[in-house]
Amino acid sequence: MADTIILAAIPFFFLLIFIEIYVDRRRKAGFVRYNDAFGSLALGTWSLSTKLLFIGAGGWLYTQIFNGWQWQPGYEMGLGSWIVLFVAYDLCYYFAHRAGHEINLFWAAHSIHHQSEEYNLTTALRQTSSGGFNVIFYVPLYMWGVPIEAIATVGALNLIYQYWVHTRHINTLGWMEWVFVTPSNHRVHHGQNPEYIDKNHGGVFIIWDRLFGTFQPELPGVETIYGVRRSLNNFSPFAANIQVWWSLLLDAIRAKRWRDKLTIWFKPTGWRPADQEIANPIRKTDLDNFVAFNPESTNGLKVYTLIQLVVAMGLGTWFTSTYTSAPYHQVMLMWLVVSVPLVTSAKLLQGEPLALIYEAVRLPMSLLAVYGLYSISPQFWFALAWLGLSAVALVALTANQGKGAAYE
Repeated sequence: MADTIILAAIPFFFLLIFIEIYVDRRRKAGFVRYNDAFGSLALGTWSLSTKLLFIGAGGWLYTQIFNGWQWQPGYEMGLGSWIVLFVAYDLCYYFAHRAGHEINLFWAAHSIHHQSEEYNLTTALRQTSSGGFNVIFYVPLYMWGVPIEAIATVGALNLIYQYWVHTRHINTLGWMEWVFVTPSNHRVHHGQNPEYIDKNHGGVFIIWDRLFGTFQPELPGVETIYGVRRSLNNFSPFAANIQVWWSLLLDAIRAKRWRDKLTIWFKPTGWRPADQEIANPIRKTDLDNFVAFNPESTNGLKVYTLIQLVVAMGLGTWFTSTYTSAPYHQVMLMWLVVSVPLVTSAKLLQGEPLALIYEAVRLPMSLLAVYGLYSISPQFWFALAWLGLSAVALVALTANQGKGAAYE
């Protein structure tokens, strides 16, 4: 049910994105930037397809652990039970979300959602592929005997609600600001300004932040600076997912004290071993002179990467709805077909020197993966035609390499 709800909501997500782009262009606001939006949508696709790589482990966790910890048997869900569960889930979400901002281990996964230096509806789709640890915050719901599918369903509804608040085109909403998460108070949550750091963690209800002292309204005269204090400067979903994990791992390996190696994961966000602060300082964003990461690229390159992204999103959606019971090697091959073009397209948008070569290698490798899935079949011939057209377009891009702004 939960997956069905999310998949059914996807067309509406994109309809709202198109509406926001239209409004943004009419108002000449400049709140939606192509390369940043590409990075966010690529992360959403990556997260959606990656879920199947871990579905076996997740299923074991739910059935073997949580079912055995129930305090009372599962029960039928009436309307009142659904309402109570929806509110209780959001309370659990508040603490999970807060931990994602206050503890290194959880921030490593959650940081992906905050790396965008813009704030629009595509930002809402920036989802992590390594966020399984926060399941511990929902243990009370499992232990109380609430059916697992019911928890997943209200979780999906909670996630869908959060989508619409990721916009800069809606101002304050009167009385709603006191009870619900709105675009205004969620913009605060995404700000890296000192006044806004680690505020407004609610998913649907802002009352939890008011109760637990983490509420902050938008301040007049304060221009919100979006993103994270250590800029990602990359549109690749792979780079986004490993940024904080890799930094924590390096600090744990390099730290001289064993205590630091073990406890760094559970320390407050941003904590580092003292010896690493000195030996390997991290440069953080200069908020007084903030410049968003915005490499130039040609229109032809934007069209090429957009088409690759759209195909990957379509394949990713189809993948998650049809490959749930496929052999693991098929799941891995399909995941590669969906995911690798997101990485190579990001490199193209960033104007990396070897990006064209990476993409040239990716095209025949994708065809081999499709052959591994389907052998000689209609799907193979379709893939051959599509990848052949992509190769022709890539040759055209290569011919204009010296002229494109992306490669200046």
